[in-house]
Amino acid sequence: MKIVKKTLFYMLAIVLALQFLVPLVWMVLSSFKIDEVIYKDIGTIFAIVPNFTDLSFKSYVELFGYYNILQNLLNSLIYASLTVVFGLTINSLAGYALARFEFPLKDGILIFIIALMIVPIEATILPLFLVVNEMGLINTIPGYLMPFFINVMNIFLFRQYFLSFPGELIESGKIDGLSEVGCFFRIVVPSSVNMYITVGILTFLASWNDFLWPVMALSNAQLMPIQVALNAIFSDTYNIFTSHIMAALTIVTIPIVVLFIIFQKYIVEGSVRSGIK
Repeated sequence: MKIVKKTLFYMLAIVLALQFLVPLVWMVLSSFKIDEVIYKDIGTIFAIVPNFTDLSFKSYVELFGYYNILQNLLNSLIYASLTVVFGLTINSLAGYALARFEFPLKDGILIFIIALMIVPIEATILPLFLVVNEMGLINTIPGYLMPFFINVMNIFLFRQYFLSFPGELIESGKIDGLSEVGCFFRIVVPSSVNMYITVGILTFLASWNDFLWPVMALSNAQLMPIQVALNAIFSDTYNIFTSHIMAALTIVTIPIVVLFIIFQKYIVEGSVRSGIK
């Protein structure tokens, strides 16, 4: 009976994995084909199995020739990386303060943060634009990035995590002469690597996939991230064909896949457990 359950579990896992992998494989293979071959292979095994006689880099060469997509890709990598670095620092400090310290209006601030979590970004994007515009930061990198350094969801996640962080570790650091700030950066942060990486990946994905705010905050083509560039590419029905679209989507997907491959092992384990070890 145990073998049957395990067999069914693995069969279900394989089916679910194929459901996600097959479209990804089709997209990558289609990026190396011309449109005629893409349509010819649809419905056949060659849609997901490479036939090397039909593969070429033509779609990538033409895509890079038509658009400065590498610049947009680099812009997105820089924006997402800066958002992760500053966001993790600010949000973790705020979450740590809410979890460890007692100060006036603490409960009110926590309720306010929870309330903001249910407000959709579309409801705040126009007031945010007006504020940034009044500051003269529209079409600038600081004006584009700073509003999203603070994330109420990430503050709440860090606060919940730090509530269960072993207080003995912090007390031992204070006995050794560390200040509260020293305990945070020398004990709490190194012992919370998994939590930081998990929140960092969520922050990176949110910045990488953002489209609405970049369209409103940036009009300089040299500053636009990859998602805005993709919209321009897909709107060009004269130069762009299906193979070019598949190539562009493959280029955009690669950094995300690499990110998960590198950090997947850190997402599974709990940070508290590693801290106790």
